[in-house]
Amino acid sequence: MKRHTSYADRQEIVTLHKQEYGYRAIAQQTGWSCEVVRKVCRAYKRYHALALQPTKLGRPASGILATFDPKVRFACLRIKRQHPKWGPDVVLLELAKRSWATQVKLPSASRIGVYFSQFEDRLVSVRSHKQLPQENPMEPALRCAHGCWQMDMDERVDLPGYGLVNILDLVDMATGIKIGAFLFPARRKNGRRCRVSWPQMQFALRQAFTRWGLPKRIRTDRDRVIVAEGNYPFPKFFTLWLFGLGIEHELIRRVTENGCVERAHQTWEGRLDGYGPLDKLEEWQVISDYELWRMTALLPSRGRNCRRRPPLMVYPEARTPLRWYRPQDELAIFDIQRVHQYLAHGKWLRHSSSRGQFSFNNQKFNVGVKYKRRWLQITYDTELGFQVICTPDKTAIKTIIVAGLTTFDITGLSNEV
Repeated sequence: MKRHTSYADRQEIVTLHKQEYGYRAIAQQTGWSCEVVRKVCRAYKRYHALALQPTKLGRPASGILATFDPKVRFACLRIKRQHPKWGPDVVLLELAKRSWATQVKLPSASRIGVYFSQFEDRLVSVRSHKQLPQENPMEPALRCAHGCWQMDMDERVDLPGYGLVNILDLVDMATGIKIGAFLFPARRKNGRRCRVSWPQMQFALRQAFTRWGLPKRIRTDRDRVIVAEGNYPFPKFFTLWLFGLGIEHELIRRVTENGCVERAHQTWEGRLDGYGPLDKLEEWQVISDYELWRMTALLPSRGRNCRRRPPLMVYPEARTPLRWYRPQDELAIFDIQRVHQYLAHGKWLRHSSSRGQFSFNNQKFNVGVKYKRRWLQITYDTELGFQVICTPDKTAIKTIIVAGLTTFDITGLSNEV
């Protein structure tokens, strides 16, 4: 008894099927089982004349695009080499123009993309990704008092009698109220220049939270202290601390999105004109706080809807915080589970070295020589932790432990009295 249908057998089955014979009638007439008849008819319905062509005996073809005609693989590779920046969708459209394209089965664009991925850097360059983790695109900021604070640093401002300082400015976007201007030295003790550090940012924000309460969102640029450099950055303490307090962190894409705080730099410097010389930074901070209070509560403003009235008079609701904050209550407000849920929305790509090593959050990890020079995807699961997955086959390799993600590491506060 024959084990495989020949080309003539398949033609006979299809011909009878076109004459509207049922599967059982065709099976009785041809001698094949109903299962074979059904399989041949369905294959013809899907692939047309290609389903009737003789197939090779032996082990089935393996590998990406191995089940397609060899001309498909060679043509895809040739098109990609000629046009390195073309994506799988464009390659598929170009492939369909070939004279033989109608005679063979063509793969999907996603399958072509997987085929290109196995050649790694020789064909595919990973698309730059500089955004922080987020579940969905952020909605527009709330147009209410403390709905969104804009934060920016004005560096190396020369104060008479003291020298260079760095200023951290905070402005409420909806009302234009100057939340605070905090001064920090721009030089270390050895005389070298420095920027605003993370402890200084945290100190300034805690003072602002104590006076105005916790905002809904804080909008910043990509300062190196706030966001790590490179593609697929891992969130720094600044972002994790805000999310633990229930505050969203938004990154601007252009300078105009932080227009309120950018204009505040120039306004603030103008208010300090004529003061000094003073040789102590604490004295300059007192003057800065005094001028900010006058700009908020006494002096006329040209801000939104102010009409030359003080902003706090136009927006008295800004005196009432959206959420109260006290430094001694921070550990009660901070929720590490919010940080874990935030990290669960992240996806980070890293490329392993020739020894199977990669760097993640300033730590070195090893996945073995088996996975050398490969793209690795790191994801976070609230139960399993950080998972290393090999792309593009999505094979889970190992679980890694990332240090520095405890409540004490992020807040700097301890439960001990």
